[in-house]
Amino acid sequence: MTRPLDVLDKAKEKRVILKLKNGAEITGVLQAFDLHLNLWLEEAESTKDDKKIKLGTALIRGDTIIYISPA
Repeated sequence: MTRPLDVLDKAKEKRVILKLKNGAEITGVLQAFDLHLNLWLEEAESTKDDKKIKLGTALIRGDTIIYISPA
């Protein structure tokens, strides 16, 4: 049986899509995560209200995330 954290572990070094509580969508390459779902992303980009912002390296706090999906 695959647990949700196992799916995230398989997504390391791959692009993921996040939806945040503030409505922003972030894409980036997942480098690491912890049990609180704090995520370390490389090559991160934020999209909100059709505005795209390059973030580079980003640490996303787990309690701001609505969903995470492998891209």
